[in-house]
Amino acid sequence: MARQAGKRRDITLRPIIPTQAAATDLAAIYAPAWQIWADNIDRILAGYDPQPLPTADALTIDTVDQVQAAISSVAQEFLTILTAKIAPGLRQWAIRAERVHRSKWSAAIKAGVGVDLDLILSAQPVEETLGTWLARNVALVTNVSDQAQGRIADAVFRGYEQRTPVREVAKEIREATGMGRDRALRVAADQSSKLSSQLDRERQAEAGLTQFKWRHSGKVHPRSWHKARDGKVYFSRSGNPVDGGEAIPADDRAGMAPWCGCREQAYIALLDEID
Repeated sequence: MARQAGKRRDITLRPIIPTQAAATDLAAIYAPAWQIWADNIDRILAGYDPQPLPTADALTIDTVDQVQAAISSVAQEFLTILTAKIAPGLRQWAIRAERVHRSKWSAAIKAGVGVDLDLILSAQPVEETLGTWLARNVALVTNVSDQAQGRIADAVFRGYEQRTPVREVAKEIREATGMGRDRALRVAADQSSKLSSQLDRERQAEAGLTQFKWRHSGKVHPRSWHKARDGKVYFSRSGNPVDGGEAIPADDRAGMAPWCGCREQAYIALLDEID
């Protein structure tokens, strides 16, 4: 189709870069995983009383049980939110992200090759990728909550052991929820980038393209080996460089490493075919 459109040079299609807005929207879906713990600090600590009672040890045990019950109750409420709100939200986000990616992919082809694929492309070829991404993110958002719960429980029970005042335990719990928030933001940004990278590879394979050009993210503190790949052309299936050299490991393609912003730009080697 590129040759029919009169193209006589190798073509590198422009990359599809996920937006910060998309990552922000995803982080908002993740938010209940830490927010529910932040909203229930007073409830968790309502029964907290670490002071020893000389003749009534059973009462201290009762307060521990009360706090444990409160933590377990919040965890159960999160699971309800996960099913009713978060999982559907993740699904809708993934559908929107695929639609945006498909539109940008079509525009990149039209700009680079002069071929309009708007009426040809559909979501069906990437449904498995979307399903896998969704399952992964349900597990990740659950883990954000689990980690927050673990830190909170640890802070409370250490408080009992050390007779820590309630205000100090509350401070530790707020720090735990803050860590959950920060992790949710990082994971959302990473997962937005990962889905875009996966869709890049799926769409290139669907189009029958067999080569890509590595585009480095330009981050301030890059992985040196990722930066060394910048501008090099590789075979899509094997990860071997076209001009020889070190192959890309299957588990280190663009976007696979944590917070990797590199991209695999679709490359059409028309000059090789003409030769």
